Amino acid sequence: MKPLLTGLAMLLSTFALALPVEYKTIHLVSWAYQCSLRLAPTYQLQGMSSNLAMQSAIQLCSCVIDHYRENHRYVDLQLMPLPQREAFGEMYSQECIDYPEKET
Repeated sequence: MKPLLTGLAMLLSTFALALPVEYKTIHLVSWAYQCSLRLAPTYQLQGMSSNLAMQSAIQLCSCVIDHYRENHRYVDLQLMPLPQREAFGEMYSQECIDYPEKET
């Protein structure tokens, strides 16, 4: 899970100089894409097929991204220190794993 969160944090930091617009589609799509590419191999190591692993990764990444969007303004997230972003990512990941029925 740590590589996923580091990847998310790195991806978020690439948008730090963007205009203070709330979560543009290109950012969300890029974020979900990068996250799922990093997470899918962990599911494959658990024995999932590549298609199922990617689907599971996309579901978890989407849930985590939704938590970020529900709790943080885009501009505030860009200014948040990396350790704090990682901590939120860990917390949101666990919430999405523990309570998948709350996913949007």
